[in-house]
Amino acid sequence: MLALTGSWLWGEWSHFLALPRQARYLLGASTLAAFAMPAMGVFAFAFVMRDTQDVNRVMAYQFALYTGIPVAFVLNRYLVALFSYARLYAFGIVLSALVLGGMTCLGELTVGRIVGVGLAMGLAVGFHWANRNYLSLVCTVDDNRNYFYGIESFFACVSAVVVPLLIGFFIDARAGAGAPPAEIRAAYRWVSAVALALVAGGGAFLLRPGFPCEPPELVAPGRRAPVWRLLLALAALRGTVQIFLTTAPAVLVMRVLGGRESALGQVQACGALLAAVIVYLVGRRSRPEHRVAVVGGALLLYAAGAAANGLLFTAETALVFIACQLVAQPTMELAFGAIMLRVMDAVADGHGGGRYAYVVSHELGIFAGRCVGAAAFIALSCQSTGETAFRYILALLALLHLLCWPVAARIDRLLARPGAAGG
Repeated sequence: MLALTGSWLWGEWSHFLALPRQARYLLGASTLAAFAMPAMGVFAFAFVMRDTQDVNRVMAYQFALYTGIPVAFVLNRYLVALFSYARLYAFGIVLSALVLGGMTCLGELTVGRIVGVGLAMGLAVGFHWANRNYLSLVCTVDDNRNYFYGIESFFACVSAVVVPLLIGFFIDARAGAGAPPAEIRAAYRWVSAVALALVAGGGAFLLRPGFPCEPPELVAPGRRAPVWRLLLALAALRGTVQIFLTTAPAVLVMRVLGGRESALGQVQACGALLAAVIVYLVGRRSRPEHRVAVVGGALLLYAAGAAANGLLFTAETALVFIACQLVAQPTMELAFGAIMLRVMDAVADGHGGGRYAYVVSHELGIFAGRCVGAAAFIALSCQSTGETAFRYILALLALLHLLCWPVAARIDRLLARPGAAGG
């Protein structure tokens, strides 16, 4: 048994070493960053929810964050003339931890402060993803992208098991029920300090020489190609639900389970452990032709969980929805990420232009979808309470999100035709 296990582990390690060196460095950076992301994601929202007890303020923070992201994508184009993509990637992940720490040092979280902190976090996240997406595009090829994204998603899921549990129990131990606000904020400051140490380690991988670079552009010459328009439609559909991915667990669990961070950590861990196994196996065993099927299965799982929660809105259905999201979301992103990079390669080769321009254009498509999702939430909340709007918007947008399946299938068919991307 030990011999078989050792042989299997050696085979997996050899497969990993077959990746290009810069792709392995990227995975090293994203792995360490992944162990800090739950603090800067779900627990940042939990902090706002605990401090304000207002779903609308949580959504204000979320929308401000997502507004800052495309701004950073555009600013990044000018900063690349002074700094490399790898250094700006490192800057983004370090800035995320600094913003989280800064938020815990503020006094009362007024709407103005929430929006300001959200914009700052959005800029940090934007620098992170603008450079991470570009480097993933130029350091991988289509044949190894399922595996590349599978590894990224695997460690993201492992961190979603371990980190929320540790953070939740730490905060409850330092600042349990009835603790004064000062103790709660002190606990969150310790969390942000550990997150900063992790992302600093991730940044060290990005300071190694050899990462490719190109003169940055903002206009994508192939933006009129049919396959590119379909990818932008897919990005917009994804964006409609992305605005709720980190908000939903924080709001639902903090409301259902009485504001205990340890409960939030336990719920996050439940689905993430299964997701880690699934995404690694999918990334390791699947081929490019399997991506549409992966998308379809993940979309159905997410829609089923959201529909059950919307119809019943009980403690049990809320937990089912969170578990479904934790499994479906990284599985979808594995396939969507590989599809996105394949289209960017095809259209850039067919129409020319720097690949970073396509990264920016795609992000603007996602932002358009996020605006639609936020507008739908605002429209519902104006007619009811924030919590009632939150209940129904998740189900409605999950059903709309199912349209990603036929769009992804259409993209796959177009890419199968020689020269389709250059049309």
